[in-house]
Amino acid sequence: ARRGTGVRRAAGRASRLVVLSFALLLVGGLGIFQVLQTSRVATLGYEIRALERDRAQLAAQVSQLEAAVARRSTLERVRAEAVGRLGMVSPSEGLRVTVDAPVPRVAPLPRRYTPATEPAPAAPRAWWERALGHVPGLD
Repeated sequence: ARRGTGVRRAAGRASRLVVLSFALLLVGGLGIFQVLQTSRVATLGYEIRALERDRAQLAAQVSQLEAAVARRSTLERVRAEAVGRLGMVSPSEGLRVTVDAPVPRVAPLPRRYTPATEPAPAAPRAWWERALGHVPGLD
């Protein structure tokens, strides 16, 4: 009988040892996972800061290019380029052209400068208009 209890005790100790080992491995694995997660977050933070710095530099370059375009598009600069580099001359006599088109109410702008507008929803049709729409030839 003593031998059976000794075996049970040894088996109980072995199972406790397995459970304890598994718990330690689990805690260690979770600790490594947390360290890896924190390291990844820190790396992403550095990458985000680098991208924000690059974005600020690109925005500064865009501003510089816009200023250069503004400087070069003055009337005097265009006239000097036309005469000096392209060899253009002022006309000796004027030419008048008449246009029979009305002036637009709003100055047309490129699409990138106008806000996107959604088309207005069509007014609901009456029941008799919908019914006539199903009759061939009355579209």
